[in-house]
Amino acid sequence: MNRTFDICIVGSGITGSIVADHFLSKGLSVVMVERGKNAYLPQSARELWHERWEKISDNPLITKNSWKGASEYFDDLVEIENVNSDFAFHYNMKYGLGGSGAVWSAASWRLTPQDFQTKSLFGYSRDWPFTYDDLAPYYDKVEEMFFTSGPKEEPSWPWKNNYTYPPFKQSYLDKVVSKIFAPEFEILPNAFSVKNIPPSEGGCIGSKTCVRYCPTEAVFRPQIHLLDKHLNNPRFNLIMGAPCMKINLKKERSLESITILQDDAKRDIRAKYFFLAANTIENLRILHNSKDTGNGPVADSSGLLGSFFASHGALVTSVITEPILYTGRGRPTTSSAINTLNHGERDRINAYMMEIWNFDWNIALSPIAVFRTFRAKERHWGRTLFEKTREADRRFAATLIFELEMRRDNKVTLSKVKDKFGLPLAKVDFTLGLRDKETFDYLRELTNLIKKKDKIVDIQIKGYGLNGNHPLGGYVCGEDPNNSVVDGYMRSHDHANLYILGGGAFNSTGALNPTHTIAALALRAVNDRRIVF
Repeated sequence: MNRTFDICIVGSGITGSIVADHFLSKGLSVVMVERGKNAYLPQSARELWHERWEKISDNPLITKNSWKGASEYFDDLVEIENVNSDFAFHYNMKYGLGGSGAVWSAASWRLTPQDFQTKSLFGYSRDWPFTYDDLAPYYDKVEEMFFTSGPKEEPSWPWKNNYTYPPFKQSYLDKVVSKIFAPEFEILPNAFSVKNIPPSEGGCIGSKTCVRYCPTEAVFRPQIHLLDKHLNNPRFNLIMGAPCMKINLKKERSLESITILQDDAKRDIRAKYFFLAANTIENLRILHNSKDTGNGPVADSSGLLGSFFASHGALVTSVITEPILYTGRGRPTTSSAINTLNHGERDRINAYMMEIWNFDWNIALSPIAVFRTFRAKERHWGRTLFEKTREADRRFAATLIFELEMRRDNKVTLSKVKDKFGLPLAKVDFTLGLRDKETFDYLRELTNLIKKKDKIVDIQIKGYGLNGNHPLGGYVCGEDPNNSVVDGYMRSHDHANLYILGGGAFNSTGALNPTHTIAALALRAVNDRRIVF
């Protein structure tokens, strides 16, 4: 603790692992601080992590990522306060080695070129300080690092890619649905950071537990595929179970150290360069909590820290078709409709896409679980139970995921409620803007149009809300220090030795999973030529 490291990283997830791998490979000394204590190695289904939350307080509205038996295996689960209950952000991310990268879906989309210029092209959100073409080489590198599988020569694919593996074969369900949903929706293969090779060689076996557990380790996990090779490196210091409490500044406004809590004692860690890589919400908590350093606010001379927060909206539907779909065979999802991303009315309606699932998870994830749902939960008997079970083979889930406008009024600040370490929880004040409301109404009406299609028996909206895994905005990027928190390389405008990584730097959300963009931004940051030793 008395030494000064070359690099200090807060967080061991995807971005933190990218930073550690980069600088360790260059022979530099790296210290990585991780709040969570555990390395995620589930031995049974009871030990699997879940994307579930429970309300633990009404006033203020506080929710916690939790489920039956969770505290037995996870001693530190995320909590958050929301000002508004409608479209609340129910935080669903994970502490521990690998962070949320230990339990991610591996959906590996890029943003579209238009997503980087929404203000110029469509009149909303903010333009990024660089173009898609500027980020494309980093996307390429991420896809190589993450052994991504996806289409290379799909005529309607909006990107140029050289994926490591071909896309996963579309299911029979995908092919049937593709015909039913045409021409409004064009169902294309997804890109995943999952090895599409024979299971005997360590490839995907079609398990339905992709997010929580991959039996063959075919899914890219940062702790396995980036960190493991460095664990015995004497230049690498990994400190687990140590939340970062605050940042400490020198009088000349550069970072001197961070304060961590380890074994109930506060300790300072010094370094030449600091990388906050603890996901958007955790980064904002640390930055907001560092305002009482005595040397001015941290990373907030613009007054925008915490502003422009958003996520992705989702509308979950259950669809029943006339044709039998033979659901449940293969991967949980292999296809989506993305031809709606840059539709003709984007000056009025946000981008959206449709994710096609290979079963209806509104019922259950497997045939036996479906039967149990109808029998035990819904209390069906005899012929009705038989017919319901047959109907399940003609049902699938379709999720409409939509972009949300980044508006200054949507903010993340600190709650008066504190966690078990004495750190204030994050407090989210988010409401839908006019564009968002029009988009939401548009998509609800779209489900009515789908219902009228030939061979569609019914479509029902099962739920809607914000994606609790995609916190975006809060330290937006730009070249003007008066109008942004970080620059185009994720470096703080206020502190030359501080880089703030993650989705918080986004200037627009798009409608696609953000992980590959977050990873590409991290690669861009570590290649900043201003980092000199």
